[in-house]
Amino acid sequence: MDKVFDIIAEEVGVERDELTEDTDFAEFGIDCILAKSILKRISEEMKLDLSANIFDVHPTVGSLQSQLNKSSKTSTERRSNGEPALSIPASAGPLSIVLQGRVESSKKIIFLLPDGSGSGMAYARLPQIQSGVCLVALNSPFLRSPKTQKFTVEGIAAIWAEEIRRRQPQGPYILGGWSAGGYYSFEVTKCLIRYGQKVEKLVLIDSPCRAVYEELPMEVVHYLSTNNLMGNWGTKQPPAWMVNHFDITIRAVAEYTPTPMRGSSLPEVHLIWAKEGMLNEVDFNKTGLNPDIKVTRMLLQRPESDGALGWDLLFPGAKLFVAKMPGNHFTIVYPPNVSTAP
Repeated sequence: MDKVFDIIAEEVGVERDELTEDTDFAEFGIDCILAKSILKRISEEMKLDLSANIFDVHPTVGSLQSQLNKSSKTSTERRSNGEPALSIPASAGPLSIVLQGRVESSKKIIFLLPDGSGSGMAYARLPQIQSGVCLVALNSPFLRSPKTQKFTVEGIAAIWAEEIRRRQPQGPYILGGWSAGGYYSFEVTKCLIRYGQKVEKLVLIDSPCRAVYEELPMEVVHYLSTNNLMGNWGTKQPPAWMVNHFDITIRAVAEYTPTPMRGSSLPEVHLIWAKEGMLNEVDFNKTGLNPDIKVTRMLLQRPESDGALGWDLLFPGAKLFVAKMPGNHFTIVYPPNVSTAP
């Protein structure tokens, strides 16, 4: 569905985020000639044939989204061969868990997207934020899926956007994410804005910007997991399902190229960087990891942690707030590094 609306935005000459849920296609001058051009591109690029009068039957973005959702569901149910469209496995656990407060009675709800582990329990040891605040963490629907599982950052973000709207039907929203969760929360923000909702704040926690840094090599995850360096596991190795989810996450991130967030309704963006690296130069050289991969050095040695470090490219013109916290990339969300001010 995102690709369909990307094509529509390109053809009418607007930014993708301007196509919000209540947008009327007629406002962008989609007549029979332009509609024909759009439908031809969709057919050629996506092998998807939509009816010639689709913009008459579904005159708004929201109406067309609903129709595409229905068509996608029907198509997925009818397919018996090949990889199905991105959908939630029947074996998936809850997509969100309440870690603090109550959704029904809280004045504010904070939604945190998971890191590469896919588990919202990564945030379970965060101290109580404050009275009246509910903390909800999102879980990946693919936590127990095999390594053959594939998803896209944008696709899984759309699933989480719907879950967030289930928990809180209307904005303004407060979102955040640690590590790969920064990418997820960025794309969820885009989804919510397209739905005509407002995202008040976006908090990116030690998330190396994908516009500047490569995807994390799986070799780094294997090194850290076998040397008991993945944060919260003490002398134990992280479970196999977690390492497996890092694998499918990294493959999704490798295919992910974020586009700038534009428009008049940008969220207030806060960047939080870990102050410390994990290894000094001597120890890093002993790992055998490739020293030329920027994201590896960023996470393990922390040669720099000042400024936006690339996120300014994705929020052109917006003011970004930058802060530092004690700990390294894998311990930043665990005590004693994390605390709340009195």
